[in-house]
Amino acid sequence: MDLKKLAVFLKENGVPAFRLKQVREAVYKNYAATWDEIPVLPAPLRDKLVREFRIHSLDTLETQVSKKGDAIKFCFEIKGGLKIESVLLNLMPEKWSLCLSTQAGCPVRCPFCATGRKGLKRNLSPDEITDQFLAAAHYLKTTRQQKISSVIFMGMGEPFLNYDSLAEAIRTITDAELIGLGQRHVSVSTAGHVPGIRRFAQDFPQCNLAISLHAVDDKLRSDLVPLNNTYPLSQLVKALKDYITTTKRRVFVEYVMLEGINNSRSMAPKLNSWLRSVAAPKYFTVNLITYNRTGGPYRAPARERVAIFAELLGNLGVEVTIRKSLGDDIAGACGQLAGK
Repeated sequence: MDLKKLAVFLKENGVPAFRLKQVREAVYKNYAATWDEIPVLPAPLRDKLVREFRIHSLDTLETQVSKKGDAIKFCFEIKGGLKIESVLLNLMPEKWSLCLSTQAGCPVRCPFCATGRKGLKRNLSPDEITDQFLAAAHYLKTTRQQKISSVIFMGMGEPFLNYDSLAEAIRTITDAELIGLGQRHVSVSTAGHVPGIRRFAQDFPQCNLAISLHAVDDKLRSDLVPLNNTYPLSQLVKALKDYITTTKRRVFVEYVMLEGINNSRSMAPKLNSWLRSVAAPKYFTVNLITYNRTGGPYRAPARERVAIFAELLGNLGVEVTIRKSLGDDIAGACGQLAGK
């Protein structure tokens, strides 16, 4: 919702200023999705607002719930008829994390990612990003009486290639007078956009940074993450060093496990060495992600091979987790969002 335009509209129509605060409270705190859900407003004003303003800038076309009920995927239609997706993940009891999209499609074109194969359609506006949160929060409230506890910008798109909209969305999500989520509960995942990492360190030092790494050899990483051709590993090392120096924050390293490509035993010590070239191990958590099917030629390694890789890293002093795959039955797991 464009609060500035709404404020002008209310003023021009002689509506008292406190009505704007009531709308803001209803939409951003109580997650009202329609004007009828704000009964504190007089009925004639609600009727007028229905004709003039949309609360959400996007339409929910489809909501899919995984068989276990621990993943909920939304397909939204945005201006121009484009479709985007975001997904709620129930990682812990009553703790929901929302993966938000920042672009329709993605220009990075990682070959193992369904979004990347779509290419970039366009950047999302700040409202189109935050309204994904508001729509998902409304769904949780009305169907489960629960709330979103964290967000990660890890849906469709490379967040730092839409930095200005990303930044405005983060400010809305963390503004105490709006949604009010703490910055420590906000994470941004990047494929390694170096200028974005540097801006992010200055603008949001309390938010979390995640790096989609997947390889520590430039040739292999360029094959898996084409953005590496623009910002190779040497530049990423410098940017992460500066990020850690500035923020003193831990970096989350995402590593998609692809059978026969980046999961050999020899790659674990190479990953360890690369991390130590950036900073001490205490500044990293490596999150191993078993490849989720996206229709490409890649295969997921057996669970035992992922466990062995994790053990090798752990023995080298690296903190490592294995991501629990949620939502793959509704194409809502990591790498599967495509917007149809």
